[in-house]
Amino acid sequence: MGSTSHENTYTLPEATSPTLVLTHPTEIERQRTWTLNHREWGGALTLEEYLKREPYLMSVPLSRDGGMTHWILTDSSWSPEKGGERPILASCESIRKRVIVAAPNDTEVRDGVGHGIGSVFTYPEHRGRRYAGRMLSELGTTLRKWQSGGQDSVCSALWSDIGRHYYSKKGWTAFPSFHVEFPVSINQAALSEGGENPRANAIPITYENLEPLCQRDEQLLRSEILHSARRTGKTTVAFTPDFDTMRWHLYRDDFITSILFKTDSTSAIKGAIAGTTEGRRVWAIWSRNYHGSTPAETVDKNTLYILRLVIEPDAAPAEGQPPSADVQEAFAAVVHAALREAAKWHLGKIDLWNPSRAARLLLENCGLDHRWVDREEESIPSMMWYGNEDIRDVDWIASEKYCWC
Repeated sequence: MGSTSHENTYTLPEATSPTLVLTHPTEIERQRTWTLNHREWGGALTLEEYLKREPYLMSVPLSRDGGMTHWILTDSSWSPEKGGERPILASCESIRKRVIVAAPNDTEVRDGVGHGIGSVFTYPEHRGRRYAGRMLSELGTTLRKWQSGGQDSVCSALWSDIGRHYYSKKGWTAFPSFHVEFPVSINQAALSEGGENPRANAIPITYENLEPLCQRDEQLLRSEILHSARRTGKTTVAFTPDFDTMRWHLYRDDFITSILFKTDSTSAIKGAIAGTTEGRRVWAIWSRNYHGSTPAETVDKNTLYILRLVIEPDAAPAEGQPPSADVQEAFAAVVHAALREAAKWHLGKIDLWNPSRAARLLLENCGLDHRWVDREEESIPSMMWYGNEDIRDVDWIASEKYCWC
């Protein structure tokens, strides 16, 4: 970055310099940052496609109307007279999200603001100078009051791809990061060779019936948070699995899939629900992730992520009891629907993050091949808490893929 004259007249400051500031990029700076971070965050997209996706993601629910904020660390002492361009030492983005929280003695759930942090990036020529750490230090403090109506935000969160320790040292404490993985080909082969199909029927979830399910999910999660806080004696928090959050993931999925499959007609199926009685239903919402521009060539790496798995309270097994037959059948129907969708779209595995106690019991009896993975390096959910409690006294529930950004 910059010209020879720039390098001769301007010296980059140390990461501890008081002249370093956290601010927002210009449109040109944002484009330059996207161009440079494409290799790390572009996934299966070409640079040209990535430069179309990023502005698009600013226009969709959750991130539009200022919901997404872009941040850069720069040097306030720089001036055009020093030559070159304003130095961008590190960059990231945040998305404002709804969170719900309850303390052990609360009688109702409190609503608040949380922030998801993503795309933490240091310009290649500035790496090794601790600029990202300085940016994160400034960001953690700034997000406490950012877009929170004059009140403290509840928390901020990120999903570390560099293990548990780096961000923990910066104030974002690592939380459990395990998931269950279903290999698609093995399970599909077993079913085609005479494996038992579920007797329950799964109904597709589409954009047309998604919103009321999100509303029902939030209602149930509010009740669960109150119960959990009283039972554990810990303040309990969750990101709200609302309609806007789900659409952010699904619109992102549609955009990428339409490019990779060269079609405007991506799958209308966004999940599946089974069970005929309200209170005893099971449903899942999912999205797709690809690791190459030709999905059929990277099947083993491609993943169908369960964004959110909901097991209604009357369907959840009682403590120490096995799941009832109708609920087990409903769960199986939903997973089988996911397997069919994964096979259709060249996805080699299905991942479900941090399953609940009820989900784990259903998994034990599902009869499908699966394995448990404790992630040590990638997608480690990490939270900075802005309340008075010690983070060790905070329980983050429903830490599933829908929270990620």
